Amino acid sequence: MTCVLPSSCSAPQPTGRRIDVDIRPELSTSSLADTLAAKHIIANRALFHFYSWYYNYAPRIRPGRYRLPVGTGERRALKLLSGEEPALVLMTIPEGYTMNQIAAALEERGICPADSFLAACADTNLLREFSVLAPTAEGYLFPETYEFLSNSPPGDVVRRLLRQFSSVFAELRTPTPDPRPLTPSQTVILASIVEREAKVPEEFPRIAGVFMNRLRRRIPLQSCATVEYLLPERKGILTVADTRIESPYNTYLHAGLPPGPICNPGRRALAAALNPERHDYLFFVARGDGTHIFSRTLAEHAAATRRVLRDN
Repeated sequence: MTCVLPSSCSAPQPTGRRIDVDIRPELSTSSLADTLAAKHIIANRALFHFYSWYYNYAPRIRPGRYRLPVGTGERRALKLLSGEEPALVLMTIPEGYTMNQIAAALEERGICPADSFLAACADTNLLREFSVLAPTAEGYLFPETYEFLSNSPPGDVVRRLLRQFSSVFAELRTPTPDPRPLTPSQTVILASIVEREAKVPEEFPRIAGVFMNRLRRRIPLQSCATVEYLLPERKGILTVADTRIESPYNTYLHAGLPPGPICNPGRRALAAALNPERHDYLFFVARGDGTHIFSRTLAEHAAATRRVLRDN
């Protein structure tokens, strides 16, 4: 029998070792073949090109970060990268992503459909498995780098994120001699606000302390981040009209914490909400470089705001 495939019929033998491969959207078939060959995932570039052309794989290849076995072979590599077979996909969920953003990223990487993921996030029975007493999993989908199989059941993906949150939160929530001022649910809400407001690591607990001081004095939090949560797209600077949007999430209009988290906070924000810095600051304004000026009085805050506007 004569082999009609390019160069060789033999395929490389798979090994137990896996290699991470980043597939960028703009990567050509030729460059992809070079990358896979250099990492010993395929052995024959011409054969890879032939299969890609003959079976029309090129438009079906999904961008993302994959963990592929050494010696996968040309045809199977294409099946894995196109979603024809389940592949191990590495995905990093950034701190501060909302539930909708996570859903879109999961769908883009072929892990699970966005609408099915969101439905699983609102599954009351699933949430109760992890003692989440909220309408959805917003705030409890822990930001981390995960390894998923493509075309995973959405419920399994949500469970994985909730399980990681439970583990990290239990680790951070060390016993304290004094009763904590916030319930676990309130702590997650505060952490989500801190996540969106803080930029540099050393300011996370300080910003949490500002919000705790305002909560104790029943001063509205006036967090721009909670208003941004209401908008179709995030803005750099809010308008006066934005701060007047009627919603329980608008902390300019309503004192106290909003009814739920505004994003999914990471480890630093959760730690800050559990252990806010003790100080007497009530205000802060962004300098524009990621840091903030903190003030104790409204007059100090007004002067700091004028200074920032002048410098920028």
